[in-house]
Amino acid sequence: MRESFAKKLAFQLKPGNLLAHLVLLGIGLVLLYPLVFMILAGFFTKTEFTTTVLGLLPFPEAPTMRNFLVLFYGSAESAIQKYFVNSGYRTLYNTFWALLTSLLAGYVFARLRFKGKDQLFLILLGTQMIPGTIALIPTYLEFARWPFAGGNDIFTGGTGILNTWWVYFIGGPSINIMGAFLVKQSIEKVPYELDEAAKVDGAGTIRIIFQILLPLQLPIMAFIAITTALGTWNDFATPFFYTSSDALQTLPAAITRLSSAAASPGAVPNWPLIITLGLGMTIPALLIFFFFQKYIVQGLANTGIKG
Repeated sequence: MRESFAKKLAFQLKPGNLLAHLVLLGIGLVLLYPLVFMILAGFFTKTEFTTTVLGLLPFPEAPTMRNFLVLFYGSAESAIQKYFVNSGYRTLYNTFWALLTSLLAGYVFARLRFKGKDQLFLILLGTQMIPGTIALIPTYLEFARWPFAGGNDIFTGGTGILNTWWVYFIGGPSINIMGAFLVKQSIEKVPYELDEAAKVDGAGTIRIIFQILLPLQLPIMAFIAITTALGTWNDFATPFFYTSSDALQTLPAAITRLSSAAASPGAVPNWPLIITLGLGMTIPALLIFFFFQKYIVQGLANTGIKG
Protein backbone atom coordinates (compact mmCIF):
# COMPACT_ATOMS: atom_id res chain seq x y z
CA MET A 1 0.00 0.00 0.00
CA ARG A 2 2.84 2.37 0.88
CA GLU A 3 4.57 1.60 -2.42
CA SER A 4 1.33 2.27 -4.31
CA PHE A 5 0.89 5.59 -2.50
CA ALA A 6 4.51 6.52 -3.20
CA LYS A 7 4.05 5.75 -6.91
CA LYS A 8 0.90 7.89 -7.06
CA LEU A 9 2.65 10.74 -5.24
CA ALA A 10 5.65 10.51 -7.57
CA PHE A 11 3.29 10.59 -10.56
CA GLN A 12 1.52 13.68 -9.21
CA LEU A 13 4.82 15.45 -8.61
CA LYS A 14 6.03 15.08 -12.17
CA PRO A 15 6.82 18.50 -13.70
CA GLY A 16 3.99 18.30 -16.22
CA ASN A 17 1.36 17.30 -13.65
CA LEU A 18 2.63 19.80 -11.10
CA LEU A 19 2.40 22.63 -13.63
CA ALA A 20 -1.14 21.58 -14.58
CA HIS A 21 -2.20 21.59 -10.92
CA LEU A 22 -0.67 25.03 -10.37
CA VAL A 23 -2.46 26.42 -13.43
CA LEU A 24 -5.78 24.95 -12.27
CA LEU A 25 -5.19 26.32 -8.77
CA GLY A 26 -4.54 29.78 -10.18
CA ILE A 27 -7.69 29.65 -12.32
CA GLY A 28 -9.70 28.48 -9.31
CA LEU A 29 -8.46 31.38 -7.19
CA VAL A 30 -9.35 33.87 -9.91
CA LEU A 31 -12.85 32.43 -10.20
CA LEU A 32 -13.33 32.47 -6.42
CA TYR A 33 -12.10 36.04 -5.99
CA PRO A 34 -15.47 37.76 -6.67
CA LEU A 35 -17.11 35.58 -4.01
CA VAL A 36 -14.38 36.42 -1.49
CA PHE A 37 -14.71 40.13 -2.30
CA MET A 38 -18.49 39.99 -1.78
CA ILE A 39 -18.08 38.33 1.61
CA LEU A 40 -15.53 40.90 2.78
CA ALA A 41 -17.59 43.81 1.44
CA GLY A 42 -20.55 42.62 3.49
CA PHE A 43 -18.70 43.56 6.70
CA PHE A 44 -18.46 47.24 5.69
CA THR A 45 -20.81 49.99 6.74
CA LYS A 46 -22.24 52.23 4.06
CA THR A 47 -20.10 55.20 5.17
CA GLU A 48 -16.83 53.29 5.42
CA PHE A 49 -17.35 51.56 2.08
CA THR A 50 -17.88 54.85 0.23
CA THR A 51 -14.98 56.64 1.92
CA THR A 52 -12.38 53.87 1.81
CA VAL A 53 -10.00 53.18 -1.04
CA LEU A 54 -10.62 49.49 -1.50
CA GLY A 55 -7.69 47.18 -2.08
CA LEU A 56 -7.57 43.78 -3.67
CA LEU A 57 -8.90 42.26 -0.44
CA PRO A 58 -10.85 44.96 1.42
CA PHE A 59 -10.84 44.61 5.21
CA PRO A 60 -13.04 47.05 7.19
CA GLU A 61 -11.67 48.88 10.21
CA ALA A 62 -15.00 48.56 12.03
CA PRO A 63 -16.60 45.29 10.86
CA THR A 64 -20.37 45.00 11.18
CA MET A 65 -22.77 42.10 10.85
CA ARG A 66 -25.75 44.31 9.98
CA ASN A 67 -25.75 43.49 6.27
CA PHE A 68 -25.75 39.77 6.95
CA LEU A 69 -28.54 40.19 9.51
CA VAL A 70 -30.56 41.97 6.83
CA LEU A 71 -29.83 39.08 4.49
CA PHE A 72 -31.38 36.60 6.92
CA TYR A 73 -34.01 38.71 8.70
CA GLY A 74 -34.78 41.59 6.33
CA SER A 75 -35.22 45.28 7.12
CA ALA A 76 -37.22 48.33 6.09
CA GLU A 77 -34.92 48.65 3.06
CA SER A 78 -35.32 45.09 1.86
CA ALA A 79 -38.09 42.52 2.54
CA ILE A 80 -35.58 39.80 1.86
CA GLN A 81 -37.76 36.89 3.02
CA LYS A 82 -40.53 37.91 0.62
CA TYR A 83 -38.08 38.10 -2.27
CA PHE A 84 -36.62 34.70 -1.41
CA VAL A 85 -40.07 33.14 -1.21
CA ASN A 86 -41.17 34.67 -4.52
CA SER A 87 -37.97 33.48 -6.20
CA GLY A 88 -38.38 30.00 -4.72
CA TYR A 89 -42.03 29.62 -5.77
CA ARG A 90 -41.31 30.87 -9.28
CA THR A 91 -38.29 28.57 -9.62
CA LEU A 92 -40.24 25.49 -8.52
CA TYR A 93 -43.19 26.38 -10.75
CA ASN A 94 -41.10 26.92 -13.89
CA THR A 95 -38.96 23.85 -13.21
CA PHE A 96 -42.04 21.63 -12.88
CA TRP A 97 -43.49 22.85 -16.17
CA ALA A 98 -40.14 22.62 -17.92
CA LEU A 99 -39.81 18.97 -16.87
CA LEU A 100 -43.38 18.14 -17.87
CA THR A 101 -43.30 19.86 -21.26
CA SER A 102 -39.83 18.53 -22.09
CA LEU A 103 -40.91 14.96 -21.38
CA LEU A 104 -44.18 15.20 -23.32
CA ALA A 105 -42.73 17.15 -26.26
CA GLY A 106 -39.74 14.81 -26.43
CA TYR A 107 -42.08 11.80 -26.54
CA VAL A 108 -44.25 13.37 -29.26
CA PHE A 109 -41.31 14.13 -31.54
CA ALA A 110 -39.56 10.84 -30.83
CA ARG A 111 -42.41 8.34 -31.02
CA LEU A 112 -45.42 9.82 -32.83
CA ARG A 113 -45.66 10.07 -36.60
CA PHE A 114 -47.48 12.97 -38.21
CA LYS A 115 -47.06 15.14 -41.26
CA GLY A 116 -44.61 18.01 -40.86
CA LYS A 117 -43.10 16.68 -37.62
CA ASP A 118 -39.49 17.24 -38.62
CA GLN A 119 -40.20 20.70 -40.04
CA LEU A 120 -42.06 21.74 -36.88
CA PHE A 121 -39.20 20.53 -34.70
CA LEU A 122 -36.68 22.48 -36.79
CA ILE A 123 -38.80 25.62 -36.37
CA LEU A 124 -38.85 25.12 -32.61
CA LEU A 125 -35.08 24.68 -32.57
CA GLY A 126 -34.72 27.81 -34.69
CA THR A 127 -36.51 29.89 -32.06
CA GLN A 128 -33.56 29.24 -29.76
CA MET A 129 -31.43 31.44 -32.03
CA ILE A 130 -33.61 34.50 -31.31
CA PRO A 131 -32.15 36.63 -28.47
CA GLY A 132 -34.50 36.93 -25.54
CA THR A 133 -34.17 40.72 -25.44
CA ILE A 134 -35.93 40.97 -28.80
CA ALA A 135 -39.08 39.52 -27.23
CA LEU A 136 -39.23 41.98 -24.32
CA ILE A 137 -41.37 44.63 -26.02
CA PRO A 138 -43.72 42.19 -27.84
CA THR A 139 -44.21 40.29 -24.58
CA TYR A 140 -44.90 43.52 -22.70
CA LEU A 141 -47.55 44.51 -25.25
CA GLU A 142 -49.04 41.03 -25.11
CA PHE A 143 -49.38 41.22 -21.34
CA ALA A 144 -50.72 44.79 -21.46
CA ARG A 145 -53.32 43.97 -24.16
CA TRP A 146 -54.49 40.75 -22.55
CA PRO A 147 -58.23 40.88 -23.40
CA PHE A 148 -59.66 38.82 -20.57
CA ALA A 149 -57.88 40.34 -17.56
CA GLY A 150 -59.13 43.34 -15.59
CA GLY A 151 -61.75 44.33 -18.17
CA ASN A 152 -59.15 45.69 -20.59
CA ASP A 153 -60.19 46.38 -24.16
CA ILE A 154 -58.29 44.27 -26.68
CA PHE A 155 -57.96 47.27 -29.04
CA THR A 156 -57.21 50.16 -26.68
CA GLY A 157 -55.18 48.08 -24.27
CA GLY A 158 -54.65 48.83 -20.60
CA THR A 159 -52.68 47.13 -17.91
CA GLY A 160 -53.80 43.59 -18.73
CA ILE A 161 -51.98 41.13 -16.53
CA LEU A 162 -49.04 43.45 -15.92
CA ASN A 163 -48.07 43.72 -12.26
CA THR A 164 -50.05 40.61 -11.32
CA TRP A 165 -49.14 37.03 -10.46
CA TRP A 166 -50.44 36.04 -13.89
CA VAL A 167 -47.16 37.34 -15.34
CA TYR A 168 -45.45 34.42 -13.62
CA PHE A 169 -48.24 31.87 -14.10
CA ILE A 170 -48.78 32.54 -17.82
CA GLY A 171 -45.47 34.03 -18.89
CA GLY A 172 -43.29 31.54 -17.05
CA PRO A 173 -44.26 28.08 -18.35
CA SER A 174 -43.23 27.24 -21.88
CA ILE A 175 -41.84 24.31 -23.81
CA ASN A 176 -38.20 23.86 -22.88
CA ILE A 177 -36.88 23.43 -26.42
CA MET A 178 -33.42 22.26 -25.41
CA GLY A 179 -34.94 19.90 -22.87
CA ALA A 180 -37.37 18.53 -25.50
CA PHE A 181 -34.45 18.03 -27.88
CA LEU A 182 -32.44 16.08 -25.30
CA VAL A 183 -35.42 13.93 -24.30
CA LYS A 184 -36.23 13.28 -27.96
CA GLN A 185 -32.67 12.16 -28.67
CA SER A 186 -32.70 9.94 -25.60
CA ILE A 187 -36.08 8.31 -26.27
CA GLU A 188 -35.07 7.56 -29.85
CA LYS A 189 -32.25 5.39 -28.47
CA VAL A 190 -34.69 3.39 -26.33
CA PRO A 191 -35.77 0.24 -28.22
CA TYR A 192 -39.34 0.62 -29.45
CA GLU A 193 -39.91 -2.97 -28.39
CA LEU A 194 -40.28 -1.71 -24.82
CA ASP A 195 -43.29 0.36 -25.85
CA GLU A 196 -44.81 -2.57 -27.73
CA ALA A 197 -44.29 -4.93 -24.80
CA ALA A 198 -45.98 -2.43 -22.50
CA LYS A 199 -48.92 -2.10 -24.89
CA VAL A 200 -49.29 -5.87 -24.96
CA ASP A 201 -49.57 -5.76 -21.16
CA GLY A 202 -52.35 -3.19 -21.49
CA ALA A 203 -50.38 -0.01 -20.81
CA GLY A 204 -51.66 3.20 -22.33
CA THR A 205 -49.66 6.17 -23.60
CA ILE A 206 -49.55 7.95 -20.23
CA ARG A 207 -48.33 4.83 -18.44
CA ILE A 208 -45.68 4.21 -21.11
CA ILE A 209 -44.38 7.75 -20.76
CA PHE A 210 -44.27 7.91 -16.98
CA GLN A 211 -43.58 4.30 -15.98
CA ILE A 212 -41.50 2.95 -18.87
CA LEU A 213 -39.66 5.88 -20.46
CA LEU A 214 -39.36 8.41 -17.62
CA PRO A 215 -37.13 6.20 -15.38
CA LEU A 216 -34.70 5.90 -18.32
CA GLN A 217 -34.52 9.69 -18.70
CA LEU A 218 -33.66 10.58 -15.09
CA PRO A 219 -30.15 11.94 -15.81
CA ILE A 220 -31.52 14.16 -18.57
CA MET A 221 -34.50 15.25 -16.47
CA ALA A 222 -32.10 16.15 -13.67
CA PHE A 223 -30.06 18.22 -16.13
CA ILE A 224 -33.21 20.03 -17.32
CA ALA A 225 -34.33 20.65 -13.74
CA ILE A 226 -30.97 22.08 -12.67
CA THR A 227 -30.48 24.36 -15.67
CA THR A 228 -34.09 25.60 -15.54
CA ALA A 229 -33.91 26.23 -11.81
CA LEU A 230 -30.66 28.19 -12.15
CA GLY A 231 -31.99 30.20 -15.07
CA THR A 232 -35.24 31.08 -13.31
CA TRP A 233 -33.55 31.87 -10.00
CA ASN A 234 -31.16 34.31 -11.69
CA ASP A 235 -33.76 35.85 -14.04
CA PHE A 236 -34.41 39.51 -13.34
CA ALA A 237 -35.90 40.62 -16.67
CA THR A 238 -39.41 39.17 -16.19
CA PRO A 239 -40.17 40.67 -12.74
CA PHE A 240 -38.23 43.86 -13.49
CA PHE A 241 -40.03 44.76 -16.73
CA TYR A 242 -43.49 43.31 -16.14
CA THR A 243 -44.13 43.99 -12.44
CA SER A 244 -43.77 47.00 -10.16
CA SER A 245 -45.36 45.90 -6.89
CA ASP A 246 -42.93 45.09 -4.11
CA ALA A 247 -45.02 42.04 -3.23
CA LEU A 248 -44.27 40.50 -6.63
CA GLN A 249 -40.53 41.08 -6.73
CA THR A 250 -38.03 38.25 -6.92
CA LEU A 251 -34.55 38.57 -5.48
CA PRO A 252 -32.61 39.61 -8.65
CA ALA A 253 -35.16 42.28 -9.61
CA ALA A 254 -35.43 43.55 -6.04
CA ILE A 255 -31.67 44.02 -5.84
CA THR A 256 -31.69 45.89 -9.16
CA ARG A 257 -34.53 48.15 -8.01
CA LEU A 258 -32.80 48.77 -4.70
CA SER A 259 -29.62 49.92 -6.44
CA SER A 260 -31.57 52.00 -8.98
CA ALA A 261 -33.68 53.73 -6.33
CA ALA A 262 -30.62 54.50 -4.24
CA ALA A 263 -28.84 55.99 -7.25
CA SER A 264 -31.11 59.04 -7.43
CA PRO A 265 -29.41 62.48 -7.51
CA GLY A 266 -27.67 63.21 -4.23
CA ALA A 267 -28.24 59.72 -2.84
CA VAL A 268 -25.45 57.28 -2.06
CA PRO A 269 -26.28 53.63 -2.72
CA ASN A 270 -25.81 51.26 0.18
CA TRP A 271 -23.38 49.11 -1.76
CA PRO A 272 -22.40 46.79 1.12
CA LEU A 273 -26.05 45.85 1.60
CA ILE A 274 -26.62 45.43 -2.15
CA ILE A 275 -23.50 43.27 -2.49
CA THR A 276 -24.56 41.14 0.50
CA LEU A 277 -28.01 40.59 -1.00
CA GLY A 278 -26.29 39.60 -4.23
CA LEU A 279 -24.23 37.13 -2.23
CA GLY A 280 -27.43 35.67 -0.81
CA MET A 281 -28.75 35.23 -4.34
CA THR A 282 -25.51 33.62 -5.52
CA ILE A 283 -24.98 31.04 -2.76
CA PRO A 284 -28.10 28.88 -3.49
CA ALA A 285 -27.15 28.72 -7.17
CA LEU A 286 -23.59 27.74 -6.25
CA LEU A 287 -24.82 25.01 -3.90
CA ILE A 288 -27.16 23.60 -6.55
CA PHE A 289 -24.37 23.50 -9.09
CA PHE A 290 -21.82 22.10 -6.60
CA PHE A 291 -23.96 19.19 -5.40
CA PHE A 292 -25.64 18.34 -8.70
CA GLN A 293 -22.94 19.09 -11.26
CA LYS A 294 -22.50 15.38 -11.99
CA TYR A 295 -26.08 15.25 -13.26
CA ILE A 296 -25.30 18.03 -15.72
CA VAL A 297 -22.51 15.90 -17.19
CA GLN A 298 -24.61 12.73 -17.12
CA GLY A 299 -27.56 14.49 -18.69
CA LEU A 300 -25.47 15.45 -21.70
CA ALA A 301 -23.41 12.27 -21.87
CA ASN A 302 -26.14 9.69 -21.30
CA THR A 303 -28.92 9.74 -23.84
CA GLY A 304 -30.89 6.68 -22.78
CA ILE A 305 -30.19 3.04 -23.54
CA LYS A 306 -27.41 2.40 -26.03
CA GLY A 307 -27.26 -0.58 -28.32
